[in-house]
Amino acid sequence: LENDEEIKQLNKEISELNESNSEMEAAVVKLQSQISSMEKNLKNIEEENKIIEEQNEALFLELSGLSQALIQSLANIRLPHMEPISEQNFDAYVNTLTDMYTNQECYQNPDNKDLLESIKQAVKGIQV
Repeated sequence: LENDEEIKQLNKEISELNESNSEMEAAVVKLQSQISSMEKNLKNIEEENKIIEEQNEALFLELSGLSQALIQSLANIRLPHMEPISEQNFDAYVNTLTDMYTNQECYQNPDNKDLLESIKQAVKGIQV
């Protein structure tokens, strides 16, 4: 009789372990699916990043070419209170030009008007 109780208890434990095992296996399958999905997403993101890097490189090369063309075109044009345009002062030079073109008062001054016209003529041939 005691053996029967032990057998029933063992069968109950086996049943519980089988149920727990089934739940764990289902959880593992779900995790494997999630991992697979994440790996696929990661691969897609890596491919997108590679494309973006290639596009950035192409844009950088284009920007570099345009910068050089602008430097060459404006080499002989002196802005007030600035050294001639160069790679070192390129950003400051372009910022000064931008300020001159956006400030309507600059157009009123005859010296600036001539300077701005010279700049327009100098950059006219740059292909974008």
